[in-house]
Amino acid sequence: MKQTLSRIRIREFSGLLALLMIFAFVSSNYAAEFRWIKVGSLHNFYQAIGSEPEEDVGDEQQFGMRWNAFYDHQDMQAAKGMWIAVANYTDPLANTTFPYKVAHCGPRPRPSIAANEFMPVEFGMTGKFAAPTVIVDGELSSDLDWDDVVDENGFNIYQKADRQIYNTVNTSTGISFDRNVYAFSQQYYDNFFIYEYTFVNTGTVSLDETKSHDATLEGVYFHWQFRNAIAGEGNVEGSVIDWRGRRGWGTPQNCRWGMNTMNDVIGENPDNPTTTSMFADELGEMGIDEYDLDGELMRAFYSWHGRHSTLSYDNIGSPNYQGWLADGLLGASQFIGGVVLHADTSPSDNTDDIYQPTTTRKIESNDAETVNNDQFSSPRMERGYTEFVAAGHELMSHAEQVKSQNQFPDQFSSAGGYSQTWSFGPYTMAPGDTIRIVVAEGAAGLSRVMNQKIGNNWYRHVALGEQPNVEMPDGTPVTLTSESIANDYKNDWVYSGRDSLMETFRRARFLYKNGLDMGAMTPPEPPAAFEVTSQGNRIYLTWSENAENSSPNFEGYKIYRAKGQYDSTYYEIADLNETDGSLAHEYSDMTAERGQLYFYYIQAYDDGSTNLLEPGIPLRSSAFFTRTNKGASMLKPPAEGINDIVIVPNPYIIANERLQYVGEKNSIKFWNLPAACQINIFSERGDKIYTYDHVGSGVATWNLMTSSRQIIVSGVYIATFETPEGDKAIKKFVVIR
Repeated sequence: MKQTLSRIRIREFSGLLALLMIFAFVSSNYAAEFRWIKVGSLHNFYQAIGSEPEEDVGDEQQFGMRWNAFYDHQDMQAAKGMWIAVANYTDPLANTTFPYKVAHCGPRPRPSIAANEFMPVEFGMTGKFAAPTVIVDGELSSDLDWDDVVDENGFNIYQKADRQIYNTVNTSTGISFDRNVYAFSQQYYDNFFIYEYTFVNTGTVSLDETKSHDATLEGVYFHWQFRNAIAGEGNVEGSVIDWRGRRGWGTPQNCRWGMNTMNDVIGENPDNPTTTSMFADELGEMGIDEYDLDGELMRAFYSWHGRHSTLSYDNIGSPNYQGWLADGLLGASQFIGGVVLHADTSPSDNTDDIYQPTTTRKIESNDAETVNNDQFSSPRMERGYTEFVAAGHELMSHAEQVKSQNQFPDQFSSAGGYSQTWSFGPYTMAPGDTIRIVVAEGAAGLSRVMNQKIGNNWYRHVALGEQPNVEMPDGTPVTLTSESIANDYKNDWVYSGRDSLMETFRRARFLYKNGLDMGAMTPPEPPAAFEVTSQGNRIYLTWSENAENSSPNFEGYKIYRAKGQYDSTYYEIADLNETDGSLAHEYSDMTAERGQLYFYYIQAYDDGSTNLLEPGIPLRSSAFFTRTNKGASMLKPPAEGINDIVIVPNPYIIANERLQYVGEKNSIKFWNLPAACQINIFSERGDKIYTYDHVGSGVATWNLMTSSRQIIVSGVYIATFETPEGDKAIKKFVVIR
């Protein structure tokens, strides 16, 4: 392919620049160092300190655990906490003996964590292969160019996971741990992460490793807190666009805090397993979905978006019901949770202990112990140990309690809602003893298309009075003749996401039991290079041939395209395969509309012969490897005169302009300009708001945020163009805010 060397150099430079940007952004220690994993449909960041406290990274409370990551503002993670607790601990740092010692990392950010509680030793990320070089009109145009920071020389084709984060941390309890995060891009395993923790009683208790604690540790617990808020898009307060530019439905702000989040637990009592889920009266489903593919009871928790007492409509799934862009789109239909894959019985018995975790109790997210925990306060640590870490199971989960009391979850708690906890223990660990715990965290639910379809059908009845004919999840036809029927229709579809999450848990357990080895179910690699070029009367796509050599069952390529914005629904526009002889490494998109921006991705796929989960269905490379985040457009050749000017995009929707790359956000482009002309922009009433003297290529850019001194509001705008020779043209375009 052309320009291969220049692309490689661009890629190397961008990788170096990304590393420099990250290390310039974080502090000189490990405290804020982080890595993103974005190769599958679930995206999240991980920190060197061993956990992800609230707002330690990013500027929003809901940040991370994004599913489905094709779309913006799908974040479900409000805060996480990890604690290690020990009983009867003689602390060399405080020179005293505590009845209970607790080292904390989160759920709230604490600058001192890395200095004296969770102390990073090693942190990085490796990959199976490098992310492809994605170019649009000569510019790097993939999110992975900046967010996929793999170690130098960190690629290994024999690595089982597509991305693996490795992390070593010392703690002030004298227990050190290795955390490995495994991520996969194959379509059946791309919506969960597997976390493998190996805890060792090293005795190291200080950042400089000069202080140690050489003793047997008793009453050891490993404790996690999960504060989930489902999901970002449906949980924005106020108008359709908030002050950060996020599109939202106008739900209360505390939905972003997780106040209306419901948390449920399964498998906490293996001797008396649940046979009927709490959804039985709503869906008629039995508890058999709580078992894995081998018939073993799964120990898991999961969270979803519950009702809110202040809303006048049924908000399960958070339908877009308010505002001038209301259409019923479900903005929070996801389910998120975690499942246990393995927990050592003891340091001398590495078999899986089916009675772990021993604590699955809810806690108030704004509890004082989560806000200002203190590793040298004996009363605070005693309460944290006895009431949080070693509190045991409840007779009913948080969700079951809310439902049994016929309450709204926001009425059930303080403003912060409840977090779900896991504690594994108690263990006794002599010096050098190890405990290994492996869990998976995943998300699942309705697709974007179904969110739009189900929400819109519901909206047509409750807001517009229509009576559409629809199908329930089991295929039963129904007509939405009343609000209660419409609500049941919407909610049953949302609750079906629980089944999808249970299937996600099964697949995570299946993959773990197979040693994280997909074997023959490994999909083809994505093309190593993918280039999109705006040309006259077409958009031209080319890609490299490496995928054909990475899979013995390679079949072809599929090309997908979205119109207008990159976090949108993509549709297949081409299938180039060996079977019908259409296999190629270039494609001309002749069906694009002039004046519109288009975004693409390409997937390599095989013949489906090795798919054990759905025989015959092709395995394919992840769309996130090649998805473009810069729009391309079909153009005419540069104009000699002034009559062929095109304004892109038109209409320009500020609500949808959420792109992250430099030079495109908040921008309108003028294509096919003559070599020189003056551009003037007027409001509909004739106020001049922008002027620019253009000289050079056939393209000019107007950044609405920086090139004008006044706020650009919704409306019709007039652009005039005049050359030095006196030729003139007038174009209209629309801005929607």
